Amino acid sequence: MKPDSGVLSAVPAFAGAAAHRPPGWWGSIGWGSAALALMLLTTLLAFMALFGWSEGRPDFSILEDAYFHRILRFTLWQALLSTVFSVALAVPVARAVALDLRLPGRALFLRWSLLCFVMPSLILITGLVSVFGRSGWLTPWLGSGWRLYGLNGILIAHVFLNMPFALRVLVFQWQSIPDTAWKVSAQLGLSGWQRFRLVEWPALRGVLPGVAGFIFLLCFNSFAIVLALGGGPRATTLEVAIYQALKFSFNPAEALTLAWTQLLVAGGLFLLFSRFGRLRWLAPPQGQPWLPRLHPLTLWSGRLAYALAVLFLVVPIATLVPVAVLSGGQGLPWATLWPVTLRSLGFAFAAATLATLLALGGLELWRRVTSPAARQLTEFGALHHLVIPGMVLSVGLYLFFMPWVNWLRWGWIAVIGLNALVALPFVYSQLKPGVFDFDANYRRQVADLGLHGWPFWRHLYLPWLLPALRRAWALAFVIALGDLAVFGIFGHDNWRTLPWLIYALAGSYRLQAAALASLLLLLFALLALWLLEDHRRHA
Repeated sequence: MKPDSGVLSAVPAFAGAAAHRPPGWWGSIGWGSAALALMLLTTLLAFMALFGWSEGRPDFSILEDAYFHRILRFTLWQALLSTVFSVALAVPVARAVALDLRLPGRALFLRWSLLCFVMPSLILITGLVSVFGRSGWLTPWLGSGWRLYGLNGILIAHVFLNMPFALRVLVFQWQSIPDTAWKVSAQLGLSGWQRFRLVEWPALRGVLPGVAGFIFLLCFNSFAIVLALGGGPRATTLEVAIYQALKFSFNPAEALTLAWTQLLVAGGLFLLFSRFGRLRWLAPPQGQPWLPRLHPLTLWSGRLAYALAVLFLVVPIATLVPVAVLSGGQGLPWATLWPVTLRSLGFAFAAATLATLLALGGLELWRRVTSPAARQLTEFGALHHLVIPGMVLSVGLYLFFMPWVNWLRWGWIAVIGLNALVALPFVYSQLKPGVFDFDANYRRQVADLGLHGWPFWRHLYLPWLLPALRRAWALAFVIALGDLAVFGIFGHDNWRTLPWLIYALAGSYRLQAAALASLLLLLFALLALWLLEDHRRHA
């Protein structure tokens, strides 16, 4: 997300003058500097490998190959289609959710939308196969030419994962329209189209480019969806091609070239959409005190769009339940399921905790320094991993340390660390507003009371940040829990994670066992969602 550069100069300077450092200043600087160094060092080492400093050098002759051109075209095309469908379908549903307070299950639907956006991809893939696959219950109604594997499946999965994100952002925008604007439009007797053009559209047009750009970037960097539903070389993206070049054919030169291509395109896209500002999507407000009356046609068309969206987002996941129950647990490798599950939970717990500690350390440095350049460097360190795809970072570090590290034995460390870095921008973005508000409201009182060190953290700072900490940690936990891309580079069959086990079961056509394992993974994601959303009761 875009750093709040416009308010950097207005941030209360926590640091004292050079002649008087507050107690704990050096400790905070040390912690923050160590966190920032770790954020930047991993990227620097990966870039050194990308420049050919370590094993292998990029082979830029591949840029003239028809294979490369086909992969790049398909990567851009599927991302464009996924973005258009996700945003176009989200607009009418978001309008209905924002303006029709009588929709049944409205609050629950917003929570479910949040889960859909952060849902581990393998859960969705298993559900889509049970609905639209070769033996899916809906497949006979789709005609003999229907194929889930390929562009069809990729688009359905991407819309399922990204439409809820667009929906939540747009709901927030509709709910941010002030009451006075609605009342004035009612007093002037504006028609529905006039009200949309003059009142609603100005609130939406500022965020739509940012929403579309962010979704395009997510789909451009998609890995698990394309790996599982691509169906072959005709539906391969850069992310999957990098994985295949490194793990199947072990061609570091090709992997480096593809990684550079993905990095340059993804970085350019990020710089483009980041100009449209930060998108708020995690915790939108809970309604409006005054809303206009909707025309009956608008009202019921919105309710129809809402009902279709509920079906689309619920049916693929709900289908897993009967499939898993009918299996009776048969075909599931119970001897390995529980070790794999505990390993996944441990990895996700460690990654979420590390991401939170890095974010807190970066924010401590951000609070204590007064130099705008130092604050911008801290922002860059925490947020730049949105620009660098996890696959690119993984390939760079894998090749850099390959001469010295036995990845078959120590790859789990990279899985934890890189998942923490992937989740770090989201954690940092969630914690920063709370840190800003704390310093704006209580900096002088803390200085007057002379609180510092552990008493300050225990009695003031942590209780203030607790809702945001719960939200950020749970979000990082779910992101790390569903990882497939980083594990695809560093993982090994001797210590598989639950998403990789589901992928192996589905790939060997053991759909019932995959459905049961997916429900187990979904259960842990739901528990994290409860932790994420439950902060409102304690705020």
